[in-house]
Amino acid sequence: MIDIKYGLLLPWTFRLLAACAIILGLSAWQTNPWVTIVIGVVGFFALVAHEGTEINPENKTYREYTSFFVFKTGRFKSYAEIELIFINRAKESQQMYTAHTTHSSTFENMVYNAYLKFSNGEKIHLQKTKDKERLMTKLKPLCDTLGVDLIDNT
Repeated sequence: MIDIKYGLLLPWTFRLLAACAIILGLSAWQTNPWVTIVIGVVGFFALVAHEGTEINPENKTYREYTSFFVFKTGRFKSYAEIELIFINRAKESQQMYTAHTTHSSTFENMVYNAYLKFSNGEKIHLQKTKDKERLMTKLKPLCDTLGVDLIDNT
């Protein structure tokens, strides 16, 4: 089984709120320990939640999953063959406004997206990063294991 982690499920603001809730929940330990336990468990699951893709080359199945600690959700789908893994370059932009005026700033970043393409034409997104060399280093063992080519479309 090949497990390719995409990244954390929740944005940093939600993870920060979960960490604060865990810390504040500890203050209720003396009066109501069950509240502390529930807040702690929910906060922990929010902190470690991530998403990714699992590929089983022996059974020719894959699934895109969401993981909360060790509990993974997502159904396995079968595939005939994996054609290739390819990398595309994309530009991401984010527009931010100031608090008291109508001025805005636009921030642009170049990102590299890795996709897995099946023989039926279906593509699934594997990874996204700003560093192309790191992405190539991560994907090379995967390509060797699956016996497919890595195509760089950048």
